[in-house]
Amino acid sequence: MQLFEKLIEYAEARRLVLENLPGMPAVRLPLAEARGLALAEDLRARFDSPPFDNSAVDGYAVRARDTGEGVSLEVIDEAPAGRPSERTVGEGEAVKIFTGGVVPAGADAVVMVEDTSGWSGEEGGTVRLKKAVPEGNNIRRSGEDVRPGEVILRSGVEVGPYEIALAASQGYAELPVLRRPRVVVLSTGTELVEPGSRELSAGEIFDSNSYALVAQAEEAGAEARRLYAASDDAEVLRAAVEEALTESDLVVTSGGVSVGEKDLVKSTLEDLGVEQVFWGVRFKPGKPLFFGAREDARFFGLPGNPVSAMVCFELFVRPALMRMMGRTDHRRPKVEVYFEEETTNRFGRMHAVRVSLERTEKGLLARSVGAQGSGLITSLTKADAIAMIGPEARVPAGEPVEAVVLRDF
Repeated sequence: MQLFEKLIEYAEARRLVLENLPGMPAVRLPLAEARGLALAEDLRARFDSPPFDNSAVDGYAVRARDTGEGVSLEVIDEAPAGRPSERTVGEGEAVKIFTGGVVPAGADAVVMVEDTSGWSGEEGGTVRLKKAVPEGNNIRRSGEDVRPGEVILRSGVEVGPYEIALAASQGYAELPVLRRPRVVVLSTGTELVEPGSRELSAGEIFDSNSYALVAQAEEAGAEARRLYAASDDAEVLRAAVEEALTESDLVVTSGGVSVGEKDLVKSTLEDLGVEQVFWGVRFKPGKPLFFGAREDARFFGLPGNPVSAMVCFELFVRPALMRMMGRTDHRRPKVEVYFEEETTNRFGRMHAVRVSLERTEKGLLARSVGAQGSGLITSLTKADAIAMIGPEARVPAGEPVEAVVLRDF
């Protein structure tokens, strides 16, 4: 039986992962496809925004010096959005204007419709003002948001709905972004059965890991697909691993990297020229974690137990995908939590404890979701966070512990 060469600490494993990653190339994508990606270069304004002086409200474009309580003005035209008035506002005159409409020549203020009365809507009618307004009232000036040439979005910013709106307002139909990583999740093991295909026989299990890992990769922003090679035949496995390495930026498999005689993945990787960065981490759940590289492809061999695989993805693979995409992971913040009772780690390695969280006057109260077995998938459906308890640590009640938040709570 082959033993792990050397177990490294959790922090060292994280460091090695993040320091041994390729960056994604820049591509140009339509606005609708750029959401969630990082800009590959600065984006500059092409013209003034707003491009013209326009009204912030429905009302009347006027000369401020003509306004006052009880003053009546002649309404000479209308200026709806998209159809500017060609009239010039003179003394004692007003133009009915709508939100977004171009402020007509001669006008220097807009009186909102709520501060007027009396206009019937007929040409040549008058409107009565309820108060005076200052110059510039309710006018959005040309260029008050951005000027031509200004950087409106910095390289590296994550493109979200607001960034898309800003880019679209400047006429950009495409954005330069870092491409999404291509992830292949490789299913291995003769005990695996495709869900819904048939009933289980003795010793078989449904393949839940690959579906979960694809979902985790897509949630992180990657393109992901499953590659099925549920076989202990070395040649079948070799062909599948070669295909995965050739067609992806990052390969993820679960199982096949521990120390048993039938754990073929690691030996297959060696045959295919995958250089081992590390194999084995002082971490629970996830001791047999493997990380390697071949040219621009990276390979994660995760443990086979469902919880171990999903937790290792959260703490190792997801940060790797974020780094490759040039993004900061705002959706997995690290927070300080505390336990009501003393917590002891007797495993001699970092322990990722699944916990629920509750906001209290003292901060975030963490409670174990129950049994922490690596096959108990229900524990993850109940967990709000993963609390990181150091090796041989005894954490007194109330002391802060770092946790990675998994979901809103």
